[in-house]
Amino acid sequence: MVELKPGQLVRSLAGRDKGKHYLVLQETSPVYVLLVDGRSRPVDRPKKKNKAHLQHYERKADLGEPPEVDTLNDSQVIRCLKELIPLIEAPAEEV
Repeated sequence: MVELKPGQLVRSLAGRDKGKHYLVLQETSPVYVLLVDGRSRPVDRPKKKNKAHLQHYERKADLGEPPEVDTLNDSQVIRCLKELIPLIEAPAEEV
């Protein structure tokens, strides 16, 4: 299994939330992570998801070092997602 870090951008590949982007809040076990998006899944009610059902990106939100998950709020999550998602979906420049 891939190790996912807090603040890492992921996309759901299965379930009714298929195609939706989230930030990893924390890894709960070798198989599951807790995800937030700041809207339907706020920080106080994260979604538990199997890592096998996620596409992970190398993009990561800056949550501090070590990650300050306790002080994270929904508006910060929304802002981070708005910054990270366009970088993933932008077409590659032709050389």
